[in-house]
Amino acid sequence: MKGLHKFAFGPFGENTYLVEVSPTEAVVVDPGMSNTAERSAFDAALAGTGCQLVAVLLTHAHLDHVAGLGHIHEVHGLVPRMHRADEETYRQAPLAANLYGFPMDALPEEVRCDLVHGMSLGWSGRTLEVRFVPGHAPGHVVFVCHDEGWMIGGDTLFAGSVGRTDLPGGDAQTLFDSIRRELYSLPEGMAVLPGHGPDTTIGQEMRTNPFVRGRGEA
Repeated sequence: MKGLHKFAFGPFGENTYLVEVSPTEAVVVDPGMSNTAERSAFDAALAGTGCQLVAVLLTHAHLDHVAGLGHIHEVHGLVPRMHRADEETYRQAPLAANLYGFPMDALPEEVRCDLVHGMSLGWSGRTLEVRFVPGHAPGHVVFVCHDEGWMIGGDTLFAGSVGRTDLPGGDAQTLFDSIRRELYSLPEGMAVLPGHGPDTTIGQEMRTNPFVRGRGEA
């Protein structure tokens, strides 16, 4: 997918996405860089696009998905945008990082809790639909590019798996319902770009995912 850059950052192998949304603008989804080498790799990729970073979007606010926010805020002056239901997850991320011994810069105090289900985020080159998919985290969302047939899914649906639900605010049945309602209603050819691991498709997971099949079976 042209203009879409994927990085695996940190000890959890979190997938960060740099998306060119116009010839001169880019957004970052779930910045997880947690050390100097990862920050440099991201900065070099951004410089290579020739784009200005104009937004930072969160699928959710678990520590591995927000580890790079301090860098983004310091260098680009941007504050994260997320769903309001994940604000407490965001505030607890530094505490979770301490428990795991995970290196993370201080999070920006200011956040924009303005992402809501069904809203359209549009730029001159790409448009993303926000879909609310709680279960892994209370305020989890995904970003769907209908025109190009791909979605950034965070930690909802993986190749052969789903997001864990044993963290605070997680609930297995809620996640299964979210996947069936909001993801399995998408075209089967839709590419799923997950928060960890390799890409998959909606159709592949509907047919073979051992946790959530596409016709109502758990």
